[in-house]
Amino acid sequence: MNNIIKIIASDIKRLSTNVVAMVVIIGLTVIPSLYAWFNILSNWDPYGESATSNLQVAVASSDQGIVIGNVELNVGDIIISRLKENTTIGWVFTDTAQEAVAGVHSGDYYAALVIDEEFSDNMISFLSGDIKNPVITYYENEKKNAIAPKITAKVKTTIEREVDHAFVSTVAEALLKGGEYFADLDEEGNITSQGIEKLEKLDSDLKGVIALLDSYIALSDSTESISTAGGAVADSAKSITKLAEQMADSAQKDAQVGKQDLQKVKNLTDDKVKEINNEFDSVDSAVKVINDKANGVTYNNPVDIEALQKSVNEFTAKWGTKDQPGTYYHMISTINTGNDLINQTIYDYADELDGKIKVINEDVKILSDASKQSEELFNNTKSKLINDIASCIDATYKVRSEYVNTLSPLGQNAMNSTANSVAEIEKLLNYNATSIDLVIDNLKNYSTLMDQSKDSLVKSRNEAVDMERQLSALIADIKSIGDNEAYHKFVNLLQTDPDLLSEFISSPVEISNEYIYPVENNGSMTAPFYIVLSIWVGALIMSTILKTSVKDTTGMRNLKNWQCFFGRFFVTFMIGQVQTIITVMGAFLFVGIQCEHPVYFWLACAWTSLIYSLLLYSFTYSFGNIGEALSVILMVIQVAGAGGTFPIEVLPKVFQILYRFMPFNYSMNALRECIGGFYEDTYRNCMLTLIIYGVVAVFVGVVLYHPFKLLNEKIENSKEKSGILI
Repeated sequence: MNNIIKIIASDIKRLSTNVVAMVVIIGLTVIPSLYAWFNILSNWDPYGESATSNLQVAVASSDQGIVIGNVELNVGDIIISRLKENTTIGWVFTDTAQEAVAGVHSGDYYAALVIDEEFSDNMISFLSGDIKNPVITYYENEKKNAIAPKITAKVKTTIEREVDHAFVSTVAEALLKGGEYFADLDEEGNITSQGIEKLEKLDSDLKGVIALLDSYIALSDSTESISTAGGAVADSAKSITKLAEQMADSAQKDAQVGKQDLQKVKNLTDDKVKEINNEFDSVDSAVKVINDKANGVTYNNPVDIEALQKSVNEFTAKWGTKDQPGTYYHMISTINTGNDLINQTIYDYADELDGKIKVINEDVKILSDASKQSEELFNNTKSKLINDIASCIDATYKVRSEYVNTLSPLGQNAMNSTANSVAEIEKLLNYNATSIDLVIDNLKNYSTLMDQSKDSLVKSRNEAVDMERQLSALIADIKSIGDNEAYHKFVNLLQTDPDLLSEFISSPVEISNEYIYPVENNGSMTAPFYIVLSIWVGALIMSTILKTSVKDTTGMRNLKNWQCFFGRFFVTFMIGQVQTIITVMGAFLFVGIQCEHPVYFWLACAWTSLIYSLLLYSFTYSFGNIGEALSVILMVIQVAGAGGTFPIEVLPKVFQILYRFMPFNYSMNALRECIGGFYEDTYRNCMLTLIIYGVVAVFVGVVLYHPFKLLNEKIENSKEKSGILI
């Protein structure tokens, strides 16, 4: 033991009296920390909006659009307008597709999106039965950067989401708005009122025609009776024809009025759907802001508390009350499904969500008071607030689900039935006019009637009977619409807020995020890897710069190898600990990484420094230059396959096998526990596992020194003879 102390004292004395040596030592303590800090900062938040918004992606629309009736539709322009509101990527909107693609080839843009010329036309191709998928071509420059394409690739998902949302919302909105026309038919005096009256009069006249034809057939042998009956039938037939013509003109006028009414409703509801969409987007954004700020609030920081309180107040105002405008007010004041039980269920969900919002307000007030007291009370209150926010998000999902699952299917059958009825009326009117004209032709004059056979008369009578039967069935179908329960529910549904429902249908699901061991940013996530790597690099530099052999043995008796090993290691150990303290303090105070347990974090780094410096020192002590090369090889393998940047599961099989034997693995896992939070005994187990590498280091330095001594001397002699190797 005395020999070890003498070696340590001798080393310290020589270092303290040599200025150059002290400068080198200072450099050794600082360089590894710089490596860790700058790498952490460069990876601080590369996937955040502030960073990805600098990546330029070109967008060009070649969509020619379509015209539906009197309305022009260009889905490409709609997509462009939505992307202009999206700030996650640096969108560049070019005038032509050629300009966008050329920018990708030249490297001006990382990627480009080109909307096809027939995009709008193909978007509604399902209406014609010849379905064609609309196409957006994605161009990507994978040569420019290795990681950027992975980041910009998410724009494809963004585009798909925007297009799907717009498509579903538009279709649902159109169906619901179209249904509003049928909800107002009775008030406008169309098919279900005046139309039915005219159809019933036509049915009565047809029955009269049938009765006259029956009489005409029975009296076909009587000239006088035939003449009288023929005249009566002709007069009645002409009356029917005139009535049918009047009804056809009236129906055409009513249809034109209906189209105009439907267009008016559409114009009014278009403005309203934008308002509702903006309102819900605003509410969703407010909830996300509250969640983010609640997770980021820190103890004894009034600025964070005030910002959180402000966000909660804004959200509460957007939500409203039963008497004040807001999402809550609109929800409970407009819903009417025609079923009291369903109505009450939705009211209950809305009230439940309203109660949770009030709880969040109370939590923020309590959190503000707790921030002025103990940190433990503050953390407990913060946890409750985060849980209450998650519960609030869940309650919001319930309300939306109830709307979509209950209300969206209503009325579809009634819509189809009405459409079929209108088509039948048009067909029937055309059929009636033709059939009655035939009857009139047969009854024009007595002489023509005499030339016809009885079979022809019977045929005319059968046509009239068939026509009357169809007309009676049509009248019954139209009347049954008004008595149909689904029809009434459908009308009630349309009288609430079809724009709001179309928004729910287009976005029925909201993802609720629950983060386990949340980490604030990517820099804090990568900190364990770069700090552990810097500790290894520091130990590697020391093992190559500091001499391991003891030359001056003055005053030492019976000096043993193990005494030389531990005595000379003391300087390496102390420099390594200074390196660690500088690196850890800089990571906390300069870089500002997240850390739930800073003391344990430093302890894990200090323990790692001890093990790594001992291991690399032993390699150089026993193996010389071979040991230095071995240290570099181990570092390279661990950088590639220790799971520091990519999950170990995605790496080649050889690294997955070596992973469990790498010291980086256990050091990084210990540091991750300190950053995100402890799980059971993971931290302790990692620290204990590192002892194995310390035992290996002692074995290499003490036991294997003499077997490799002769080999090391030969290598040193060969290096000196070369004249160029040190």
